[in-house]
Amino acid sequence: MKKILLLTVVVLCGIIHAQDRPVVFYQNDGTIRYVDCSSVDSVSFIPNATAPAFYVSDKRVASYSVRMLDRIEFEYPAAASAQAFPPAADFRKAIDNAVAPTPTNRTEPAAPQDEDDDEYGDYIEKYSIKNTLTFTWSGNTVTRSGTVPADVTVTIDKGHVTVKSKKSKMRYRLQGTSTDGSFKIANMNVSATDDNNKKFILELNGVDITNPNGPAINIQSGKTVLVNMPKDKTNSLKDGAVYTQTEGESQKGTFFSEGQLVFSGPGTLNVTSLGGHGICSDDYIRLRYNVGEINITAAKDGFNTKDIFLMYGGKVSINAASDGISVRRGPFELYGGTVDIKCADDGVVSDYLNTDTAFVKIGGGKLDITTTGAKGHAVTTTGKLVVENGTVTASTQGAASKCFTSGGDMTITDSYINLSTKGNPQFDEEENDWSSAACIRAKSGLSISGSNLFLLSSGQGSKCINSSSAATLGSSVLTIAAKGSDYKVDDNNNVRSRAVDAVSLIIGEGTDLRVSAARTAIYAEKNLEVAGGNSYAYTLSNDAKAVNAKETYLQTGGLLMSGYSE
Repeated sequence: MKKILLLTVVVLCGIIHAQDRPVVFYQNDGTIRYVDCSSVDSVSFIPNATAPAFYVSDKRVASYSVRMLDRIEFEYPAAASAQAFPPAADFRKAIDNAVAPTPTNRTEPAAPQDEDDDEYGDYIEKYSIKNTLTFTWSGNTVTRSGTVPADVTVTIDKGHVTVKSKKSKMRYRLQGTSTDGSFKIANMNVSATDDNNKKFILELNGVDITNPNGPAINIQSGKTVLVNMPKDKTNSLKDGAVYTQTEGESQKGTFFSEGQLVFSGPGTLNVTSLGGHGICSDDYIRLRYNVGEINITAAKDGFNTKDIFLMYGGKVSINAASDGISVRRGPFELYGGTVDIKCADDGVVSDYLNTDTAFVKIGGGKLDITTTGAKGHAVTTTGKLVVENGTVTASTQGAASKCFTSGGDMTITDSYINLSTKGNPQFDEEENDWSSAACIRAKSGLSISGSNLFLLSSGQGSKCINSSSAATLGSSVLTIAAKGSDYKVDDNNNVRSRAVDAVSLIIGEGTDLRVSAARTAIYAEKNLEVAGGNSYAYTLSNDAKAVNAKETYLQTGGLLMSGYSE
């Protein structure tokens, strides 16, 4: 067992009152020592000494070899048991060896039966088709098959197709290859009051289109686009670095739509953007449960949507120079499938300004994010952040970058979370203060329950958990390591490195908290309450406090073991 120095073990038998139930100290040579539980004051490992000393009512009562200490048990109804005190190196080893479980996918809700339901139009199986037009690209020419019905006009200019349609129940099938082509649905709103646009199916049936001067697919209609990707079909879309602008039209990405984009079907879609976002909607984007693969390489955002990003299935891979998935004024919701994001800015961002519409919900599926830029957060929202039955792995490398950050309450329940940061602090001009890197940054309340968390921060002045309000830990296993030292701003100011930094911290029953820190392991600006569980808080600096509660410390159960570890 690794030697532990400056160690303090504090225990209370529930609410203290006179009783005969003992604390039992076990030694691995078979010796057992009993002490009246209500009498225990502290257990300290004296600096530079070879033996820990057990104190009762401030009187030394026993001294044992460090290597002989095996475990301590608390013989009372809310008993806590520590089977051999783990060294700090074990915590870091556990983080390095953590393996994510198989993710859980939530079943997509069945299609509504009422046609007036807001989501009825998202279900392609409810859409009836009367007319199909097929467009086949070959080089820079296009052939069309299928009868063009009344109220539909098709214009073909070499490899560029424009469709004007007032017709409902249409399907447009795209196939073939072009290095200078595009497909466009024109806006048919002829006045402020008339809306002649109709939703339609866009079937990507093995199409490969590059448009050197703008979007490969450009939907100017504001209605729902049901994007279908047939089985065993691979589709590729690519834009140009500079777009030729059309007056009155917005063109924001390789695949752009003014209306909703709803993807379904097990095929594959590869998107490359040189001048805009990868896939962009000025309404919302939804991925159905049966989506195949969507791979995006983007000069800007991977997915960019105005209102909602909703995903129930599929395998999404994004490599973006800006954000991975950006929701400009609405929520991000993931319930199934896998998302792998590598980007310079934020991985997932929900709403930059409006807390009324901002929200992140990870209710299933798997999210894997790596960000590289300064203040490039993995998951960020100005509103609430909820992870429930989710599997999330995230790594941020830039200065002041966070893995999870929320303006509203943050709740993590029944999930697997593995977060790491590498960045140093950066001065925030808006806040007029220094901003640290952090695995979890909650600007409101933080609650963690029933979950398995691995948190590692390597940069100077960084945090693993940083909460501006109360943080509550319950029935969870948290393995935490803050490897960076304090960050020196000048001769008079430092940005403190703290593994857990909260206004108030409550450690509840069933919690296994293991914290290793280059400096302070647990810091509570106000109150620290230990109600149960086993907690270990080690500092690797012999001149730092492992646990620092500035106002009150209350223990009504459990074990808190803190001190200096070599």
